[in-house]
Amino acid sequence: MRGNDPAIVNALQRRLGASAFLLLLALSACGSPPHHPNRVPFSGADNFRDVGGYAAKDGRRVKRGVLYRSDDLADLSSRDLEMLAELGLRRVFDVRYASERLNKPDRLPRQDSIAVFEIPVYFPPLDRTESRRKILDGEVEKGHFEQLLIEANQAFALDYTSQWNEILRGLTAPDALPALIHCVDGKDRTGFVVAVILRAVGVPQETVLEDYLLSNHFFQSRIGWYAFLGSLGSLFRVPSSEIRPLLEVRRAYLEAAFAAIDERYGSFTAYLQEGLGLDAKTLDLLRLALLE
Repeated sequence: MRGNDPAIVNALQRRLGASAFLLLLALSACGSPPHHPNRVPFSGADNFRDVGGYAAKDGRRVKRGVLYRSDDLADLSSRDLEMLAELGLRRVFDVRYASERLNKPDRLPRQDSIAVFEIPVYFPPLDRTESRRKILDGEVEKGHFEQLLIEANQAFALDYTSQWNEILRGLTAPDALPALIHCVDGKDRTGFVVAVILRAVGVPQETVLEDYLLSNHFFQSRIGWYAFLGSLGSLFRVPSSEIRPLLEVRRAYLEAAFAAIDERYGSFTAYLQEGLGLDAKTLDLLRLALLE
């Protein structure tokens, strides 16, 4: 039942009783993420994947084995840690906020060569505690979470530019790669900043959207199930269809971020230069580091 919200799980256990809850627990453990050439097959991280292989507009491709994205690493098995060590990570950019890190500390190989950079990105309306309260109390109005994720991505684009600057500059350091960027599920905050990185090195927007939507591919076995559990936890006052937007990524979310960028800065290039404060030399270094 990896990734389940503890508060919702505890509420279900109280409301259903031990026998029914154990049955749901067993059912929810079934299934594993489908195969994809970019996914690293960890048992304890469903959304850990290589960002390499995508073609840029100039004919080059993003290198494989230099940049990864993931959900949290708290549930990695011993075998997962061995596999992670083989990737040779040099930097981990963790964009979770403090309580998220405290609740589920990352498991990393015991390697002095891995530097961890904590770069918290906290959008208060998307706070997990408040979202679970709304679900359990049956207070989710129609379209609430879909609109919330659109607003979150607009905020990611415009209000957290210093955090993205730190990550993109950090990737250009001589000792930075291979690197990993992750949050809790690896889909929203991580999804946005990876989209910025891919566009910055010249990957077309449509390809960037395809990478963004892959999170649904890896979570497909649990999205419907977790939406049902949330609805059950609310005593069906909140339909599962209103919970799914919180668990998924959608084109509209990332497109809203790009639209906000264009509206404020006029172009993505201007966003990189004026919004993120990246000069031409830094962007050239980023392309040199990530493209082949």
